[in-house]
Amino acid sequence: MPVRGIRGATTSPDNTPDSILARTKELLLELQKRNGFQPEDLAGLLLTTTPDLNAAFPATAARGLGWRETAMLCSHEIDVAGSVPRCIRAMLLWNTERPTAEIQHAYLHEAESLRPDRIAAAAAQPPADVYRSPATIAFQGEHGAFSEEAILLGLGAETARTPCRTFQEICLAVSSARVEAGLLPVENSTTGSIHTSYDLLLESDLHIIAELILPVRHCAMLAPGVEVETIRQVISHPQALEQCARWISSQHWEAVPVYDTAGAARILAQEKRPDRAAIASETAARLYGLNIIARSIQDVQENYTRFLLLSKENRPIAKPTKTSLIFATRHKPGALHACLNVLARRGINLNKIESRPDRKKPWHYLFYLDFEGDTAEPKVAEAIEELGMHTEFIRQLGSYPTRTLGGKED
Repeated sequence: MPVRGIRGATTSPDNTPDSILARTKELLLELQKRNGFQPEDLAGLLLTTTPDLNAAFPATAARGLGWRETAMLCSHEIDVAGSVPRCIRAMLLWNTERPTAEIQHAYLHEAESLRPDRIAAAAAQPPADVYRSPATIAFQGEHGAFSEEAILLGLGAETARTPCRTFQEICLAVSSARVEAGLLPVENSTTGSIHTSYDLLLESDLHIIAELILPVRHCAMLAPGVEVETIRQVISHPQALEQCARWISSQHWEAVPVYDTAGAARILAQEKRPDRAAIASETAARLYGLNIIARSIQDVQENYTRFLLLSKENRPIAKPTKTSLIFATRHKPGALHACLNVLARRGINLNKIESRPDRKKPWHYLFYLDFEGDTAEPKVAEAIEELGMHTEFIRQLGSYPTRTLGGKED
């Protein structure tokens, strides 16, 4: 089996055992969360500290996590001018078949400056007072949900995450300023649009400030001590059950919907029913102490969920590349064609169009439009102005950046 290297680094606020061990533990947990490895699959762990850190043996943090069978080596780095002060680096050697491109590295706190490529990318971005990520984000489900995984991969572990039971609760949390932003799933590449989310985009006064696209890999899991032969039911979110329908059918299990994938894992861990399994993420299995019996059980392997990050402030987290809006056409022949032609004549690429019933007018429809470009661009601004001449109602939802997660360095 090939060995993959997982890189990571962090800094310690001061040269004390407690600070060094706390930051080392945080780094190791973050690397495990991003990659989903089991400690017993590690071939080795190398930890180094800069010469200005000498008050602790950082491998103690790994031992405290229960990584007792992993071979470990700690060393001091040589003193190099211009190096990051009070820095702890980690190199984990992982026995895995996972492709190198899917390995997730982590640079926390000031250690980000160790990555020259990221420094160059950051220098090309506008000032921090223009573009920044929200400090607090609401998401639907329990900790360990795919929504939380999207936040961690797309925005980093430093972002505070608030679980909500429903999509409506997410929007309410943002509107009431209980959190700075909310992450709302709107579409899955296998099962299609999530209509409740589209309705909430109309009903709320929130703005889209980012799009995160997450590869969703479902896992089947059991409570400790339960055997596969006794399973008769599997619980998960309805979307997850639909995405894994063929695999569930092959097991001859009954699909039982619950409100969340990670919630299904938590329920299973609490109930310990010998006749039930759950479908959730690998992160949720680790979090709730469940045993994974099958990975990537989704019917379509290229399975992605598209999330929108919503905020009261119309301030995207990075340079916008995409725009979304809602409009209602006039009730006459060719009205929709006239609207779409406004974009086509300017060479603006349409990404998606979605229709939803207008709840105020029976048999009338609203159209949700996603297209490439930023409203700050003259041709996009002109197109939106002309759209207003062909519509009864139009509302801009936002211009925002889009990120596909799970890449080489995400």
